Amino acid sequence: MKLKYYKEDDILVMQFSNKAVDDSFEVESAILEVDKNNAPVSLEILKASKFFNIASKKLPKEVKEKFFTAA
Repeated sequence: MKLKYYKEDDILVMQFSNKAVDDSFEVESAILEVDKNNAPVSLEILKASKFFNIASKKLPKEVKEKFFTAA
């Protein structure tokens, strides 16, 4: 998986594969792109800083330590 953050647009893109995108689905502030077999290709989180600010307050401590702590 590859991650890329576009600071100027506040978008986080998670790239799961390099397959061709066949369809996409938008749910609130996220866009999921899938291939012809409906397998995830990428996930775009719009307004990523807001999403992670909210998520970090609701996630269990163990998850926050794993994902939000600098290595």
